[in-house]
Amino acid sequence: MKKIVPYIILAMAAAVTSCGNGGTVPDCGSRVEQALSFAGENRAELEKVLRRYSLDPSDSLKYRAAVFLIENMPGHSYYEGEALDNYLEYYPLLYRVRSRGQEPSVAADSIRSEYGFFDIGSLARKHDIQEVDSAYLCRNIEWAFKVWEEQPWGKNVPFGDFCEYILPYRVGDEALPEWREEYYTKYNSILDSLRNSSGPGKEDPLEAARCLSDALLKPGMLYFTSVSPASLPHIGPEAAQWRSGSCRDLSDFFLYVCRSLGIPCAADYFPLRGDDNVEHTWVALWNRDGRMYYQEFSDTVTPVEGSKIWNDAKSKVYRHTFGRNMAITEDMSRVDSTGVADMFREPFFTDVTEKYSPHFMEELRIPSSMLYPGRRPDVMYLCLSARLSWQPVDYAVPDRKGVTFRNLDRGYIMRAASLDGDRMRFWTDPFYVREDGSLHFFAPDGGTEDVTVYSKFPLKFESYLRDRMPGGVFEGSNDPDFRNRDTLYVIDRSPERLCVPVRPDRKGAYRYVRYYGPDGGFCNVSEIAFFDSTGRPLVGKVTGTPGCMGGDGTHEYTNVFDGSTETSFDYREGYGGWAGMDFGSPVTVDSIVYSPRNRVNYVMPGDEYELFYCDKVWKSAGTAIAAADSLVFHDVPSGVLYLLKSHSRGQQERIFSYADGRQVWDREDLPEYNAAPDTSGLQPALARMSYEEGWNGRYTFIYPGPGWQRPGFDDSSWRYGPAAFGTPDQRNVNVRFQTPDIWVRREITFDPSAIEGRRIVLRYSHDDVFQLYVNGIQVVDKGFEWANDVECELPDSAVRTMSCGSAVIAAHCHNKYGGAMVDFGLYIN
Repeated sequence: MKKIVPYIILAMAAAVTSCGNGGTVPDCGSRVEQALSFAGENRAELEKVLRRYSLDPSDSLKYRAAVFLIENMPGHSYYEGEALDNYLEYYPLLYRVRSRGQEPSVAADSIRSEYGFFDIGSLARKHDIQEVDSAYLCRNIEWAFKVWEEQPWGKNVPFGDFCEYILPYRVGDEALPEWREEYYTKYNSILDSLRNSSGPGKEDPLEAARCLSDALLKPGMLYFTSVSPASLPHIGPEAAQWRSGSCRDLSDFFLYVCRSLGIPCAADYFPLRGDDNVEHTWVALWNRDGRMYYQEFSDTVTPVEGSKIWNDAKSKVYRHTFGRNMAITEDMSRVDSTGVADMFREPFFTDVTEKYSPHFMEELRIPSSMLYPGRRPDVMYLCLSARLSWQPVDYAVPDRKGVTFRNLDRGYIMRAASLDGDRMRFWTDPFYVREDGSLHFFAPDGGTEDVTVYSKFPLKFESYLRDRMPGGVFEGSNDPDFRNRDTLYVIDRSPERLCVPVRPDRKGAYRYVRYYGPDGGFCNVSEIAFFDSTGRPLVGKVTGTPGCMGGDGTHEYTNVFDGSTETSFDYREGYGGWAGMDFGSPVTVDSIVYSPRNRVNYVMPGDEYELFYCDKVWKSAGTAIAAADSLVFHDVPSGVLYLLKSHSRGQQERIFSYADGRQVWDREDLPEYNAAPDTSGLQPALARMSYEEGWNGRYTFIYPGPGWQRPGFDDSSWRYGPAAFGTPDQRNVNVRFQTPDIWVRREITFDPSAIEGRRIVLRYSHDDVFQLYVNGIQVVDKGFEWANDVECELPDSAVRTMSCGSAVIAAHCHNKYGGAMVDFGLYIN
């Protein structure tokens, strides 16, 4: 069988005592000699570098640095060609397009139209070991040592970190122009104030990185987009300075800047998200004590532990290195070439999963009893899902007892597989690791079920659009300028489906009806329809506030009534935008259906869908055309993973399981992660606050009339939902409260003996003006203030009303400014 023979492994067996002809270059090790053997005519150029730094003992570190670069050159390469040069024009064009408020697709389409199809196979592939000359390599070494030695934080950068995270002349597979001096000249002055300071911070490389980040990566100074005219290699230092493009492109820019100024940093990444079909890259940094930090997009330099990246969905995290990972190289040298996954062919990376894992597992053992039968391969891969395929993210060498993968973040759906060329052989069903370390496999359980689907991709990835709707209000008026207006309905939560039907809380006849967007929501809405009591659509003249983001007319208010949920309104300002109808004469609106601005991932009426289920391989459960914003597939095998594919539009699709009649996308949505909290160590309670134990209550945003706080009040017309009630900046908010007022009622029952002879304590959080009643007796009356977890003892008059074992806790909150919050519970003291 043909084996992969990596450059370096061939030379591991024997030591070589000379790197040059006739012993003119001192001993430099077998890996360098092996590298030089691949240099061809370029060998003499590389030997010049070794010779130069071997002559003077004061250059011993530079010699070691040259050895490090040369011995790791094999496997590093780049592309050249006119087509690549043309396509790199995308980045300055993208910057100009985005600065005008236009969509990135404008730039991408322009490049494709101008230069045609991009084929990376048409480019010349150049190998560093055969191309890098002595002058280029020496200039790189000299500049790297200059900044390491002159910067005050250099004393806290060990030589090993210097070699791996400052010295390299490249960050990926970009072409190799000069960049160090240009970047140094352009950005070094940013650090003058830090260098001239008297505090200890000037000797910390992290503080230098933070200064650069604050100066260069503020919001508005760079443009992130996943749109690209083609799949391109790393864009290089010239294009990177436009600070536009993907997470990898933006990370490259910050890497160049930091390394040009002697700040060690690395590109960390996960090859595939655990809940999406994409990879992600960011910049890793560390302070002089070794604590890990990171920087991505326009975010500030942030400690890793407890951060967004810490809690992100990933199973494996790696760090790009210039040095080759010899352990992986050696393992793969024993595997048939058809069985090696692409990411492990040239392993210039190291495993840093533990540094980013809140659910870290040192090892994942899959015993033979859980593997499919068959002859074990040389290597097995741990794979994550990418649509209908599975992508390797880790590997392990199996043994007779099974296979053990190491260093994982637990909780995401994976499966074990091996490769034979383009063919993947699976060795397990898909599974995830439970909290207790056991494995849950998704496999047919012998039953069937009806599966109702609302989307083909997790809606959390477009939450920024859905979250622009809470606080939006439907208003009716008989004045065209809405001087006198009535509130018909207030949106209090992010929509969970494409078409949301609601009934107005107030009935009346109005000539003008509109949707007025909340502050910060840019009046984002896709579609609105008004209906009379017979279900007939109400039509009229479309009205609204003209002007949209970008000023190109693509997201005007007229889109709201064009019958398409793909178009939307995106007002030019964060507030003040509205869209509505003039019916010509007063009419009564009996119901409203609205749709959020979206990325076409909901089930769309009229589109064709196919449901797949995983029974060892993906199988079709049939196709159907959606008549509404949901679709039901009948008698589908249960206990398995599913994927909904649209044959009509869109590219994003994602695996899901099905539980309790709903699509389950994430680990946190699985039943075991939604179990009731452990309250055994908490204070005894009749009714806990929402952050201890979830509770639901009735609520309304419109004054309900007198007696609303009493037990017998009819609240059947109020809405029902989970606490807490407030704005997103508050704790555990599930219902958005972005109107001036909210009224909440919570009914509880309990064993009357539980309160005999006991003191009952009310605990509550509020923001701002707040009144609370227990069985109609007022217990709290607060003015313009806000507080969390305030405690007060219930008066005897209120406790006596609870002797039958029930109580109604009723609260009113008036928000005068900023955040809003309502949450409360009763405890036994």
